[in-house]
Amino acid sequence: MAASACLRILLDISDEKLARLDALGPLVTRVTNAFLQARWAPPKRFVVLTPYSFMLTDPQTHELDVMRLQQLAAELKQQLFGSSDTGEVTLLLHDGDESATARFVTIDHQTLRRVTIDPSQPLPFAGRVLKLSTAFAGSGADLGWERIDNEPGAGGSLGRRRRGGPRFHGVYFKVSQCFVGSGVSAPITSSVEDFNLFGDADQLPGEAAVEFDMACLKVAADHLSGRPWSGALFVPVSFVAVLRPATRDTYMAGFARLPREKRYQLVAAVYDVPRMPGRHAFVNLRDMLDPHFSQIDLQINDPGFDLENVPAGAVNTVTLRLPDGNEMVRSQAIRRFAEKRPTFKRLQISAAYTNVCTKAELTDCLKQPISFVSGYAVCGPLRKPVGAEDCPPADLPWISA
Repeated sequence: MAASACLRILLDISDEKLARLDALGPLVTRVTNAFLQARWAPPKRFVVLTPYSFMLTDPQTHELDVMRLQQLAAELKQQLFGSSDTGEVTLLLHDGDESATARFVTIDHQTLRRVTIDPSQPLPFAGRVLKLSTAFAGSGADLGWERIDNEPGAGGSLGRRRRGGPRFHGVYFKVSQCFVGSGVSAPITSSVEDFNLFGDADQLPGEAAVEFDMACLKVAADHLSGRPWSGALFVPVSFVAVLRPATRDTYMAGFARLPREKRYQLVAAVYDVPRMPGRHAFVNLRDMLDPHFSQIDLQINDPGFDLENVPAGAVNTVTLRLPDGNEMVRSQAIRRFAEKRPTFKRLQISAAYTNVCTKAELTDCLKQPISFVSGYAVCGPLRKPVGAEDCPPADLPWISA
């Protein structure tokens, strides 16, 4: 499971300066951006939520390395206040579900200042919180983190590992500026990892694909069998496992549990696609999935994937998972995939990006002639799926369903 937490920056300044907080925002964002680009390097990711809040993720660990962030407070103080004593900087790291994070991001500056100064006041949001302030560091003293929440024990990205329930990642349609549905991910009993299709390739289930897919099929069936909901569910299906004779019957039993009357809301998100699958494999795949899913989304890892090998009508969408690597590698993949637009148009296939992790990547993807986009910079993971929801690009990432 990728570790993630929301970073919020507080300024302890005079009331007069506090009234000009919006004017200080661009400087805070610029300094923090430069710091994170240098010291929160890939595969770590960060997304700017507001001028004073940032979502941090690290796909390679269950626990954020908060020590890397200590120097940020000192650098912000130096940039904003110089060597004077006219202000202090406080960093807050919050780990909680999406509703608590949304509350944490939007709560006003003065309220947060009060609750961090007076530990007797209850926090106006749930979750775990760490605080670091330059006000507590003497000359030459090291800055240190302290807990300020009342929840017992350590947990999540700021403490021990934990496995949650099902999670959903919104899929965004840029043409209409709206979400069209959500991808499903579900925990499995054989692993403490929380796999999903919307992050780096190392977040795919690998050998646990069958168990993961069956868990996600159950989540989809349960959700669509409940109260009415608008939107599509993108359900993981391993290309290799679903066509393997030894596991084919397991998949057919899982598909049979899906409500047939809700087929129009089901999309098969097919991953683990070989580099050069045979045309007959796509025909077999379509024959297996078509009775249960209204569309097939083919997820690939290589922007140079040969689409000419895909028979007409075999898939509806091709989604590129941005590769692991530095910004240049990922940017090149974005553009190389976009160059295939004439092929997509001729084959009548829609195209999408996933594993979009930063605001800059999201901006780049939205400029391309590619219709759909998903990933941590867009939405998720959430406890409830995003349905058909309008959302202008400026409001991404979507924080709470």
